[in-house]
Amino acid sequence: MQRNSLGRFLLVAIGSLLCLMPLWYYLSVQFAAPVFFMAGEVVSAVFHWALSYTQTGTTGVLKTTLKVVTTHNGQYRSGMLAPAVDYRLLGYGIVIFWALVLASFPRGWVRKLLIGSVLMLPIQALNVAVQWFNDAFNRAGAEVFAQTGLPTLAADTVAFLYHFNLFIFTALAPVMLWLLLDREFLARLHAQARAAVAVHQSR
Repeated sequence: MQRNSLGRFLLVAIGSLLCLMPLWYYLSVQFAAPVFFMAGEVVSAVFHWALSYTQTGTTGVLKTTLKVVTTHNGQYRSGMLAPAVDYRLLGYGIVIFWALVLASFPRGWVRKLLIGSVLMLPIQALNVAVQWFNDAFNRAGAEVFAQTGLPTLAADTVAFLYHFNLFIFTALAPVMLWLLLDREFLARLHAQARAAVAVHQSR
């Protein structure tokens, strides 16, 4: 019984993920808008070197006062740093959440689907901000980072958060949110496991 329930859950989750991913990709511009809004407004309000943000399609660009100097054919060129983030590279976690909810099908699943989707947006906005920061603090070079006036610890912390988010948190966050909203599913699996153990011991 436990194996059947778990197997069904995995099959529905994978099937839902494959079916919903194209839909999310098609609507990614709409999903990206509130994410970039939250990230852009907060970053530009907190940091003096962040001016504003713009969104073109699924790409959000942070406009800054950080001066960047490059060389091309022996000539120096300067400009203002404008790190860009593609929402489609870090926003797929919401599809994972949808697939998990549909697979476990909890009571009030529509309400939980809507609540979880809304809660995923600020999480994704944080991911956007971290990537912007990493481009400004680490990838752009020490001279650009010095213009922010922040301590070196900030660059190290952002570098850690960037890699943690890139390899772990983007996929882990929707799973954690689903577990928070659907504790009954784990309770059922635990009860089935205990029942299976009891049956095995009674033989």
